[in-house]
Amino acid sequence: MMFQETLSGNPSPEAIATAKAAVDVADGKVPLSTACSMYNVKEQYVIQYIIDRTEYETIVDIRG
Repeated sequence: MMFQETLSGNPSPEAIATAKAAVDVADGKVPLSTACSMYNVKEQYVIQYIIDRTEYETIVDIRG
């Protein structure tokens, strides 16, 4: 849900924070627990965001 929300025209502050945390984790900048503390978001949401983003990017690549 958070990933889909970030694609919308008006994402919530929580969705933006989750996206930032997910990018930091995926880029290897910080561990999951650190990113979640920094952005005050739930680990479950960050993990789901990464999964959803990966799925989206894979579909776009296949279609591209």
